[in-house]
Amino acid sequence: MIPPDFIETVLARTDIVDIVEPRLTLKRAGQNYSGLCPFHNEKTPSFSVSQNKQFYYCFGCHASGNALKFLMEFDRLEFVPAVEYLASRLGMEVPQGSPAARRQAAKRKGLYDILAESSAWFQEQLRKHPDRQQAVNYLKGRGLTGEIARDFALGFAPSGWDNLLRKLAVSNHDRALLIESGMVIESANERSDKDRAYDRFRSRIIFPIRDSRGRTLAFGGRVLSDKDKPKYLNSPESPVFHKGRELYGLHEARQRERNLTQLLVVEGYMDVVALAQHGINYSIATLGTATSTEQMARMFKMVPRVVFCFDGDAAGRRAAWKALAATLPVMEDGRSARFLFLPDGEDPDTLVRSEGRQGFESRLDEASDLAEFMYSTLVAEAAAEVGGDGPEAKAALSKAAAPLISQIPEGVFKQLVIDRLADLTGLSLERLLQVLALHEPEPRPGPDSRSRWARDPGPDSRSSWARDPGPDRDYAPYDDFDYADEPAGSWDHDSRAEAPRKKSHTRVDQAIALLLHQPEAAISLADKDMEALQQHPDWQLLAQMVSQVRDQTMVVSAVLLSEYQETEHYDYLLRLAERDMMLRSDQLAEEFRSVITQLLQEAHLRIQRTMVEEAMKKSPSDLTKEEQALIKAYIADSHRVRQPEQM
Repeated sequence: MIPPDFIETVLARTDIVDIVEPRLTLKRAGQNYSGLCPFHNEKTPSFSVSQNKQFYYCFGCHASGNALKFLMEFDRLEFVPAVEYLASRLGMEVPQGSPAARRQAAKRKGLYDILAESSAWFQEQLRKHPDRQQAVNYLKGRGLTGEIARDFALGFAPSGWDNLLRKLAVSNHDRALLIESGMVIESANERSDKDRAYDRFRSRIIFPIRDSRGRTLAFGGRVLSDKDKPKYLNSPESPVFHKGRELYGLHEARQRERNLTQLLVVEGYMDVVALAQHGINYSIATLGTATSTEQMARMFKMVPRVVFCFDGDAAGRRAAWKALAATLPVMEDGRSARFLFLPDGEDPDTLVRSEGRQGFESRLDEASDLAEFMYSTLVAEAAAEVGGDGPEAKAALSKAAAPLISQIPEGVFKQLVIDRLADLTGLSLERLLQVLALHEPEPRPGPDSRSRWARDPGPDSRSSWARDPGPDRDYAPYDDFDYADEPAGSWDHDSRAEAPRKKSHTRVDQAIALLLHQPEAAISLADKDMEALQQHPDWQLLAQMVSQVRDQTMVVSAVLLSEYQETEHYDYLLRLAERDMMLRSDQLAEEFRSVITQLLQEAHLRIQRTMVEEAMKKSPSDLTKEEQALIKAYIADSHRVRQPEQM
């Protein structure tokens, strides 16, 4: 980390006009300069640069910031290179941060570098290795061209135990990086008590997994013959790779399709590449896990429509149900999720080759929408559970649907889903709302809190409709677990055998992540909201960060982060700062204020919930007028609070 005072000195000595003017055509307009905004298409200048305030602002897209931020956005530089550029113009040398920060930064850079070198080596083997023809023939047999192989950086891992190791491990440090990145496996030799290392990927087609910046994070490898097992082998999690967060093909989709309007989620790497070969440039794949809510939130911040494409067998429908459960918490109005099930024996690769782009895309238009898929599944499950479609089945349907509906953010879509349940069960909307209110997940407390997110009335409660299974349950009719957050380690693409971990994302995480990406958002926070943050014991870190920005008028994310590099919070904050929020600068500030509002509303809602749970232990006929009014007030308030998105 670069010391904050050095960054402030560089910015104080830099004239923003000297940075912007060589890159844009600026004209003097009073005290400021104006020109066409470089961050969105426009014909009339709306981009203003203030020499007095050392700040730029666009009245069209609301992009804003200082010289450092402009350089990062316009030249697409990372933070450190951008600071180094500004410092070099002033004849200044960038000082190093603390020893711990230097070690951590160097380690992450080393991992990115070794992964980039590995990717380059795999690509070279596909072009030049004596045994490459088998891999080339396989790719050609799947209908792929050299152009597609280049765009997706496909590679080849030849047979042999340690080809990559011998090529890249020129020092013990390189060897250690290869092991930590997952490229090389180290195991103990029982005879000699020495560690033996060998390549993870051998005799496989290699698919690099890249983040939104194009950096290689990990790899997937497919066997050349379907007789070999496992069919897919993937990198384990590492300090730079978290499989429940990333999406294969997302970087390539953004590069190949500048104006994305939808994303197609398929199951395999080869499906993504094959679809791109036929001009369908918007397909992506999860990385050996069920789709997570964090991934869904990222997708919906890019596009309004997501289509899931699964096999039509039981396994495919289980995967689809997990995707539905992950999608519900982020199904705000204006978003669409659809489900396409393929004919037996077909996959996206074979279908697009036989039907072409037009035929395949026509299937997408016929896909089931989320509500249709959810209710068709639940109705069938309820009928199977009670052996018919009478009142018992309708009761089972209502019980199964309530916790699912409660995950949906408040809005028109949620109301339409409730209306559909009322039609299916014959229950009145008022009664349904009472049932649903008891399943509304209580907002999660801050990261330092040890209390449960949703209180459980416990085994002594006699009211079945007052029990709240809580948000850590997966309500899929097929499984009890959500595999979106699996433990780190080597994993197979088709595996579902690993144990789940509880999710840890909170609305406080959202607020802090947004603040780290756009510190200026804190400046406009109302004083009363600031006081409320400071009074809550679980929000002290957030309140402290907001206060620092407001007191010092910080506008550089890295400066805010660097304030915590010697504290216990640094690793937590660094993880949040590295997340791609997929929002414009003006959207970040608006979202931050919205999250703070929701956070304060949830605090009030928790107090109400405690009182409601006590009242709901009674039968409906025993409720007093005051208790009925309390329940109705809770329902109304809870409907105004949308659930936190996974980031």
